[in-house]
Amino acid sequence: MSLSPEVRRFVIAKIPSVSHLEALLLLRSTGAAWSMHQLGARLYVPDVVAEGLANDLQVQGLTVRLGENVQYMPKTERIALVVDELAASYTRSLVEVSQLI
Repeated sequence: MSLSPEVRRFVIAKIPSVSHLEALLLLRSTGAAWSMHQLGARLYVPDVVAEGLANDLQVQGLTVRLGENVQYMPKTERIALVVDELAASYTRSLVEVSQLI
């Protein structure tokens, strides 16, 4: 199944690495706030790398920082819908999504 043009544009514009994508989808999957340690542990990266990912996602309007934690909270409903589509597409088209990054 091919990716929609909107998902393609989103990945190219907002997702600089597979690690960013994995962090985004992990945060989205629970909707809960995660500490940098929890996020890093789940992504198998040091806490400082998790913090960099969280900061980058916040700059893109995908997450918010809550003190020392990060939570999935897209800036707009439109972004949330595209991320939902991306999450569904990633399970079906992992290689196609990864090649855009």
